[in-house]
Amino acid sequence: MAQIENEIRNFVDSTEILINNGRRLLIKSLEEDNPEKANQVYTYLINASGKDICRAFSYDEQMCLSLIFENYQAWIDHAINFRQLYATYNNSRDDNLYSFLRQYLIRMQPDLLQRINTTALTDEDKALIQLFLHLIIIDRADDTYNQMLKDFKRLYPQTRYAVFFSDYMPGVRVKAGSAFGMGVSGIFPTDNLATGFSSNVGFNMSWDFNINNIYTSLYMQAGALHVNTPFSMYNNFQTIDFDNSDSFSYIDGGLIMGYFVVRSKHLHLAPFGALMGTNLTSNLYTDPDDEKYEVKIVNTFSYGVGLKTELKLFEYDLHNFYGYGQTGKSYFSLKTEVGYNVLAKHNFEGFRGNIAYVRATLMWGFGNF
Repeated sequence: MAQIENEIRNFVDSTEILINNGRRLLIKSLEEDNPEKANQVYTYLINASGKDICRAFSYDEQMCLSLIFENYQAWIDHAINFRQLYATYNNSRDDNLYSFLRQYLIRMQPDLLQRINTTALTDEDKALIQLFLHLIIIDRADDTYNQMLKDFKRLYPQTRYAVFFSDYMPGVRVKAGSAFGMGVSGIFPTDNLATGFSSNVGFNMSWDFNINNIYTSLYMQAGALHVNTPFSMYNNFQTIDFDNSDSFSYIDGGLIMGYFVVRSKHLHLAPFGALMGTNLTSNLYTDPDDEKYEVKIVNTFSYGVGLKTELKLFEYDLHNFYGYGQTGKSYFSLKTEVGYNVLAKHNFEGFRGNIAYVRATLMWGFGNF
């Protein structure tokens, strides 16, 4: 064991030393605005380590260097043959070469894009290189990246870079978020229902789910509607007179589904359809056993349409419990909805009508607004 220990202590990997020195010299040459020398260093390191288990560069560094030195064919070959080549690279280096190359590409981006457009590359090759360059520079799959990716897949559905996209490039990001809110509702009966009951302000709460352009919400709203015109009603037990001092409990709740015609960083606009249950019941008895004697003016399935707008007030970073490791975004917003619900069934012909409403809700959201 002592002999092995001494051999380990005295072992010197000349290739590794050469590569480390060469990587530092490459950075120094680019810092001094000497790309010719940097290219010579790069070529030497590739030749010196090409067949060695210790590669001079990671795959990401290789792709960046191919663009910096305008070796587009090498870049294309590495993209097409990603699965075969990626594992052959040393992707565990922890120095700052990749960060330096990214900053260098940021500085040369305008000239590089112009030169790419004047090459003899195919439009498909140019579009992919531009997409890759945008991803490297922005350092995340932002909205622009998502749109560029969608455009690429629409124009080149049978692309030869399918493996590169599936295994390396980020896919189209799902723009997802969820929010919980509480607020106030204006409830407005219509037609004969409005003759019997006055409009009033109620309470609402909702739980929203937003995925890309699809808007869904589980909601309920409740309040009291006061008798507008006195009337009498038999409740299977006795005839009861209702006057203007009486109120009925109103509640509806269900599912909303809509489509964002606008979903920007600060504003939502989404028409929607809704399915819900609606109930308008008297408040005569306090004993739960007597609930069967309450007068149900409305107790039915309903459906409706509406329009939602939502304005983001502010957002902030969420941090985990143990420290400042960022885990996501949170925001507060103000949601307004206007809509009209049709009652599918009417218990009493004298109270035929529907419900219009306006809601204002303060939302607390997580994820993408």
